Amino acid sequence: MAQVQPGTAPRFSLPVKQNRSQKTRDRLLAAGFKLLRRKDFDQLSVADIARAANCAVGSFYQRFFDKDQYFFALAEQRREQSRAQLESWYEGVKPGSIVQRAIDREFSFVLEHPDFWRAALRRATTDPQFWEEFRALGRRSVDRFIEVYGSLLGRTLKADEQERIRFAFQMVRGTMNNTLINRPGPLSLEDAGFRRQIERAFRLVAGIETTARSR
Repeated sequence: MAQVQPGTAPRFSLPVKQNRSQKTRDRLLAAGFKLLRRKDFDQLSVADIARAANCAVGSFYQRFFDKDQYFFALAEQRREQSRAQLESWYEGVKPGSIVQRAIDREFSFVLEHPDFWRAALRRATTDPQFWEEFRALGRRSVDRFIEVYGSLLGRTLKADEQERIRFAFQMVRGTMNNTLINRPGPLSLEDAGFRRQIERAFRLVAGIETTARSR
């Protein structure tokens, strides 16, 4: 679940000075993530968000210029949460569990906040600049996997090994995003079989299935 750090001002919110104002802003952001577990962003009104945060509509506009800016603040909050998790994400992992741990990371937020992620993907089709920071974060996530996996093996991964891993991540993300947006079936993101097959495909594409099973 995305947590808003008290007193942390997202780049896309209006500046607030008093502690009380910061707490209201934080409640508004937390309300957005909560609402997006069950409702599409385009269907949300400012009144819905304010009501869920237990504040007035005027309080929303004191902290966000409009609903678009509010969505950018939600996206920034998501990225900050993900960055904070990344460095410690693979602590205690072993060669046999690193792929499972990587897939955990890919699935965790999408499954908890599918409507937020769906809205983010739609916005990316019309505003490529919006997606660039998510893309940079995704590259850093792959780099971190490669660093940790190489450390577990006690060596630097070869260029072709790194290429296979990078493509495995691309395959997983593309499949997840397509399933979320287009729902091609027969499996959905929530199906245990989808998760099993994604992990299996990652191991095969990345070329680390044998290593994972032998340790």
